[in-house]
Parts: sequence; C-alpha cells; structure tokens
Amino acid sequence: MALNRKRILAGALIGLVAGFAAFGLGYTPLFESLERRTLDIRSRWFAKVSHADPNIVAVVIDQNSITKVAAPREEGGLDVGWPWPRDFHAAIADFLIRSGARAVAFDMILSERSIYTRLAVADDDRDFASATAGKPVVQSVMLRREPPDSDIPPDKRWPDGLLSNRGTRRLARSPAEPNNKATLPVAPLIGAAAALGWIGFAPDEDGICRSMLPAAAYAPANSRDAIEVWSLPFALAMVLGAKLETRPARPAAEWLTLDGRRVPLDEDGRFLLRFHGGEGTYRQFPAWGVLRSAKLVAAGAAPDRAAPPESFRDKIVIVGATAEGLLDFRATSLHDVTPGYVIHATALDNLLHGDGLVRPALLPRTLALLIFATVTGAMFGAIPGLRTSSVVAVSLAIAYMGVALWVFSSFQLWLLIVTPVVAVGLANLGVTSYGYWTEGRERKFLRRAFGQYVAPEMVDQLVKNPGALALGGEMREMTIMFADVAGYTTLSEGRPPAQLVQLMNECFTEITNVIQGHGGTVDKFIGDAVMAFWNAPVEYPDHAARACRATQDLLKALVPLNVGWAARGLPAISMRVGAATGPALVGNVGSSTKLNYTVMGDTVNLASRLEGAAKVFGTLNLVAGSTVQAAAGAVACRELDWLAVKGKSEAVPVFEIMPGEATPGRIEAWERYAAGLAAYRDRKFEEAREQFAAALKAEPEDGPSKEMIARCDEYMVTPPPDDWHGEHVLHSK
Repeated sequence: MALNRKRILAGALIGLVAGFAAFGLGYTPLFESLERRTLDIRSRWFAKVSHADPNIVAVVIDQNSITKVAAPREEGGLDVGWPWPRDFHAAIADFLIRSGARAVAFDMILSERSIYTRLAVADDDRDFASATAGKPVVQSVMLRREPPDSDIPPDKRWPDGLLSNRGTRRLARSPAEPNNKATLPVAPLIGAAAALGWIGFAPDEDGICRSMLPAAAYAPANSRDAIEVWSLPFALAMVLGAKLETRPARPAAEWLTLDGRRVPLDEDGRFLLRFHGGEGTYRQFPAWGVLRSAKLVAAGAAPDRAAPPESFRDKIVIVGATAEGLLDFRATSLHDVTPGYVIHATALDNLLHGDGLVRPALLPRTLALLIFATVTGAMFGAIPGLRTSSVVAVSLAIAYMGVALWVFSSFQLWLLIVTPVVAVGLANLGVTSYGYWTEGRERKFLRRAFGQYVAPEMVDQLVKNPGALALGGEMREMTIMFADVAGYTTLSEGRPPAQLVQLMNECFTEITNVIQGHGGTVDKFIGDAVMAFWNAPVEYPDHAARACRATQDLLKALVPLNVGWAARGLPAISMRVGAATGPALVGNVGSSTKLNYTVMGDTVNLASRLEGAAKVFGTLNLVAGSTVQAAAGAVACRELDWLAVKGKSEAVPVFEIMPGEATPGRIEAWERYAAGLAAYRDRKFEEAREQFAAALKAEPEDGPSKEMIARCDEYMVTPPPDDWHGEHVLHSK
C-alpha cells in the first residue's frame, strides 16, 4: 500500500512535468499545425447546412452571369462585357432594397471611376451613389500595410470620407504597425454608403481562413492618429441596427459586445468561425437573374422567375463574385477553395446568432491541461503493468477526444486535442520509466520467492503484474482437464504410505511434464487426480487443440512408466481424462493470507463430470463437443453421445479422442458406431444394435459400443418417452 501511494504521488509529479512539456510543445509550429488540423476535422464533421440562417442570401457574379450579360441582344444578352457599368450595380441594389431586403453589402471594391464616367458617356458612378444613398448598403474597403520602400508607397494623408464614415472609429493611439494603404470605393460611393466594411482576411500560417478580425487599424504614414474600420460582417450587423460596443478608443480586438452580448474573441483578438457548410450553404441567386428582374420590373414587366422580389424580402444580401479572374477565393476549414462572400456570410451568421467558436482563454486552458496531466499521471501510478497502463492511456486519449468532439458539436467550444493527448502519452511514458527504475528490486524478489513453487509462466505474470497477487480474477475462454489414475486402488493395496507417495510422485511427474509441455497449467493434485487448464496465465489461441494433444500424450506417457513398474513387480495403471472448453473465472482465489491461482465455473464442473462419465462408456477419455469444435480437427475423434451430466438438464455432445493409432479395425469400429448412433437417435434401436455389435466385433474392447448395445436392449423392451431426442442423463458423478 505504501508503495502504491508512493507510485501515485510520483505519477502525479511526473504528470505535472508532462503537462508543462506538452504546453511548451503546443507552441511549436508542428504542434500548432496539428491542432489546427484537428479543428478543421471537427469543422467538417459537424458542419450542418440546416443551422445556417436562411435570411442570409447571396447575389453571385458568376461566370455564367458575365457570359449572359456579354451575349448579343438578339440572343437575350445586354451586349456588355466586364466590368459592368455601375448602373447595373445600382439596378441590382435598388431592386433588392425595393424587394424588402434589410441590408445589402457589396463584397467588391469599386475603386476606379467607371469607364463610362471617364468617357463622359454616362455618370454611372453618381447614378450608383444616388440609388444607394440613404439606403442600408455597405461598400467595401481594402487596407494593407506597405513598407516605406515599396513600389506602392503608403498613403501620406487621410483619404477623403474615411474619417467621417459610420463604419470607422477613432483609436486613442496608433498601433505599432497599422495598415497604411487604403483602397476605397470612388468618392460618390463613399459618401452614399451606410458604412464601409473591410474585406481583408487574416489566415493562419498555413493560409487557411478559420477566423476573422472584427476590425482593421489604419493610419497614413507618420500620422499620430489612427482609426479602425469594421470588417464587412460587423459593419453589416451595425447597419442592421445591432449595437457594437468596445472600450472607448481601444481596439475592438481587446473587448467587444453586440447588443450587450460578449463577442467571443481569442487571445489574438480573432473571431473564430463556425462554418455551417461551403458554397451553397446560403441561397445563391445569379447576378444575371437579379439584374434581369430589376430591368423587367423597372419596365413594368414581370420579374425573372429565377429572382422574384419575394425571395429577398427581409433578407440580408451579400453581393459577391465567383467568376474566373475575379480571384475572390480562400481556403477554409471545410474546403480548399471557398468564395470570399461565404466567409463573410458565415461570420455574419455567427455574429448575429452567437454561435461562433469559443476558445478558452490562455490561463484557464493552461491550468486545465496541467490538472488533467497531473491526475492522469497519478492514475498511471496506481496502475501496475505496462500493458494495462498503455491500454488505459489509449482509452483515456480516445475518451478525451470524444469529449472534445461533443463539446465542439454541442457548445461550439474549441478544446485542444493535441497537447492533452501528448500529455497523456508523456505521463504514461514517464511513469512507466519510473516503474522500470524503481521496481526492478521488487521483480527480483518475486522471482526468488515464487520461482520454486509455481510454473515459470506464472512467475512471469507475477513479475509483470505484482498486483495479480491480490484477490480476484477475470472471465476467460479456457479448456479444463481432469485426469484420474485408473488402477489406483489396486496400486495402493498393501503398500506403505511412503512407497505409495513415491509411486504417485513418479506418475504425477510424467503427467505434469506432458501438460506443461503442451502449454497447460497444473492447478492442483487431488488425491490420485490432476486438475489442469489452458489459456491462463499465458494466452494460447489454440488452447483446445493443445489440451486434446495432451490427452493423447498422457495415455502414451504411461507406457514406459508401466514398463518400468512391471520390472519392479508393480501393477500397471492407466488414465481417465475429462475435458471441456468454455468461459471460466481464472485468478487468485482464497483469503488475505492464502491464495491459489485456479479456475472456477460451469466449465470446470463439466470437465470433472466428464472424467467420471468416462467409466460409463468404458473409455479412457471423454471430451465435450465445445472442446472438439474449438480444436478444429487437431486430433482424430468420434462422437459418442448426447450427455446430460449430474446437476445439468441440458445435454451436450461428448466425444472420444482416438487414444492410439488408427488401425483398420478401429476405423471400421468408429464408422459402424457412427451409423449406429444415427439410428439410435432416430429410435431405430434394432438397426442401431446391429451397427454397435458390428463395431464391437471390429474392436472387441470398444467400451462405448458395449454401453450402447445395453441401452438398445433396454429401449427395445421399454422405449424412451416421446420427447426423447437421443440424450442420456447421468444421475451420479
């Protein structure tokens, strides 16, 4: 017990060290990458399109829309190539707002004056601005940081309209490295936009977008002032009426609420995305269909059926692009190629419904890791044996991963997987190493103490698992054997006890050598009988076959013994063997001061009864059908009967293993016996008697044939009851 407490305390300390080691490894590039991959797997497994907000839809400028618009008018197109005139965008925005859309966001930057405006063909930039002025329309902006010596120099002054836009907020001081280059929509659109939204992405080191910054800081070169521009989903939420609050003049990444609800941000200030699916998660409408509906409705005609106005009522619409050459694709946890508008739609969905991913803060998750590793180490300290602790380690890791998957699916909580599993592995390795260093002395003691008294394989088991000396056991499929010395009464008559013990020791030595030679364990000697079993403590898949071969060899082993005894004037002896295969309880059974490694159960009782039943059939061995089936043809055998031993109502098939060579007479006897047994079970007792008599003629000393002839004679006079199916019931042991 003291040793166990010492192991547990040592294990707890080793586990704590393993926790610190796993914590450090978690910040290496390899382990960070592995952890992100586990997040991707969870995101793919638990993404459900049904959880996506159906009120978020997309108008997509796909390749088909560009092709349709560019088609000649006689083919139904508008004969206009890309880029489209701004009045096309104006028509789409106006149609969406008039259809009842709650807000519209353009996930594209119209940063250059329209070619039609430049050519003075039309002032379509102002047309677009006029169509969206005072409407809930969000335009996009791109911010980036350029070094001073870049070919594209950073901004030297504040762009017009950026400071006063609703989508921006001033900071108390400029961050260390703010964005210093702004790409904005043309001036009329800035003034008309309800808000500007930053459409930049902040992918992880592997280039995959798993999160989004709520805002991006911007300041021209050498400016002491700085602002933040809300990212597009956050700007959209604000335009929809949501109240975004931060600490005054502090970066939004430090602390952020939406309508009083805390927005979960990780320690890097990122909003982690819970993807509900990839492209197609949010209902898409081709821009061509929406543009056509807008023009038809403006002309007083019915809209295109692909984009009816009611489809946009009370919807939040993001206008994005997937056409070739527009390059608005990103890698995400779900797919290597995902349109940018899907990422913005996902972020908006998570933001409005509060179902973005939550990552526990650094301090709580570190403490949880250390506590988990410490408890795990203590557990390994309490478990003796490398094999058991390894199984527990694997089971614990699998169980933890199951919990991590469950909380991810149910609570959007991102629990680390890699570092806790590494902590489990390191703790198990450390405790195992500690055991090898400190318990070598105990193993040597066990070998010296038990090596002279139990089988070598049992000593090995005790060395590997000293806890096996405790009370208890396990259920296991086993083969049990009882071997009784036939002729013991004659041998013991008139002999002094000392000589009798010497003779029995000679006999038991031969029996033990045979049993252990076939991998069996000698349980005990019971008077003139031996009890043995197979498949414990060492496991053998072919334990039944080993027991059957041992049965044959037991009978052969007595031949040289009898020869030697005959020369000394001693009577010959033989063996009767009973064997059965089935589940049994095996282990150390006894009291706190005296233990015996043994087996218990119905299989043991059956084997014992079969050894006694061998007398009934006049045979030297009787084995259960379960043993013959498990042995899979390892030895030659014949079925003798269906036998219900004393204490059992259900009959089992019993067999005899061929004790010697397969002589022609023996083969004929067994064939005749099989035919007789079939007739006997069909209640054809006269025919059965003839077959058994023929078997007896071929093998005059065949005990089973004699027994069956006697039964046939009885049943021909007094037939068995109608519910008899060939079984024979023994009423004595």
